[in-house]
Amino acid sequence: MTIKYFKEYAVLRLERQYKTPELPLFIGSLLENLAGIPRYAYFTREEDVLDDKQRITLMRAIDQAAAGRPLQYIIGHVTFATCHIKVDERVLVPRPETEQLWSLVAAIPGTVLDAGTGSGCLAIALKKERPHQAVYAFDKSTEALELAKENALLNNARVHFFHAGMENPNRVETAGAPTGLEPGTIDVLVSNPPYVTEKEKKQMLHRVMAFEPAEALFVPDEDPLVHYRALAALGSRFLRPQGTLLVEINEAFGAPVQQLFETNGYVETTLHKDFHGKDRFVQARWPL
Repeated sequence: MTIKYFKEYAVLRLERQYKTPELPLFIGSLLENLAGIPRYAYFTREEDVLDDKQRITLMRAIDQAAAGRPLQYIIGHVTFATCHIKVDERVLVPRPETEQLWSLVAAIPGTVLDAGTGSGCLAIALKKERPHQAVYAFDKSTEALELAKENALLNNARVHFFHAGMENPNRVETAGAPTGLEPGTIDVLVSNPPYVTEKEKKQMLHRVMAFEPAEALFVPDEDPLVHYRALAALGSRFLRPQGTLLVEINEAFGAPVQQLFETNGYVETTLHKDFHGKDRFVQARWPL
């Protein structure tokens, strides 16, 4: 099988799911990451013949893609900030917006607590930015934590991971948290919690709904701010005076999240937009 034939076959199998220019990028990524064929060969080496191992690997990948499995799970990794992050169905695929959240936090010095770390991408990338400052991270999913720890080793980043949920700040403190994580010791509390409402499910792509963990995506329609109340309480316990709480949000709830934080004693709340111009992050400060 030549590269040209594989490309034609892939287009036939996937053209209903991926549109131009997304489809050529998708196919090129499979060739590069799974068969070691550089991107420029997509057009310049079409007559090159794939060996048996390359052909079998690529055809299996097309079967997975046709079933809706996300590209990032198929190739098994993403680049996030300066890090190589392994991903699979245990965790969400890190979005570009979350990398923007990383850039906001990276500009604030000090110790970090990442609540609901998932793949560990935020915590690991932040630790690489601040190698001499402590970074703590927890998740209620033991499977996600296993992968996060793998990613920390892969990136040579010493993040203090532990198992906990964010619902009760007292339990975080007693859930096997590492030495050094004490009330009033954190400079930045960061989180990208679940924030997609149940009613928004019908707008989601099949490959997201069928493969990414629902518990990391969705919140009840009747209580969409449930995790932000928990984060407000968590910050009030662990942040230093003048410490920063920075969260990713559903674009529909910028003002309500700001109001929630202010009601819980935070000051200087700021709403940041993402690169699409949508309300996406809320930053707040714990007072003196």
